[in-house]
Amino acid sequence: MTDSPDDDDGPRCDNCGDPIEASPNRRVVTNLEDGEAAYSNFCDDDCLEEWRS
Repeated sequence: MTDSPDDDDGPRCDNCGDPIEASPNRRVVTNLEDGEAAYSNFCDDDCLEEWRS
């Protein structure tokens, strides 16, 4: 038996908090924090723009 992915295990949108699904609309922003890569995930361009403002 194999484990199936669970919404609680995957990334969530840093703007609205919804689970991120594999989608062509998904956006990921990479930044450096304390010398390490940090990733912010977003549902789509709208959530990304809202987060930026």
